[in-house]
Amino acid sequence: MDYKIISANAATGQIEVAYMDRNKTVAVYAIDVPIIDGLFLTPEELDKEIKHRAPSFISEREQAVAAASGFELIEALVQVVSQDAVLTPEEIEQRANQKMWEQVEFEKKTAKALVKFGVLQSDPTSIEVTQL
Repeated sequence: MDYKIISANAATGQIEVAYMDRNKTVAVYAIDVPIIDGLFLTPEELDKEIKHRAPSFISEREQAVAAASGFELIEALVQVVSQDAVLTPEEIEQRANQKMWEQVEFEKKTAKALVKFGVLQSDPTSIEVTQL
């Protein structure tokens, strides 16, 4: 598995390593660079350390997937969702806001009806402002 060191922090002695499989990043790990006798590892030693820490589960999974069969049964279960049916976070927030205001309006109308029929003496949804 190939790797690239994508950042290095001298203050912490730490590097971030992106492990790649077929030129595609599959995992990023932070590694505390080992210190031996007050010295950081040499580039050659660091290369061995990074390769030693490579996530083996990724290549193991890739090999297992390549050897397995029957995925077409799983693919048959896929249901395509229209992109129109997927809401953005902004749309979700906008709908929640709209529902909140609809609830406020409903409560105001209900309070006015309760005042009208004498169930309540005053409208709890309105705040009276008095001038000094």
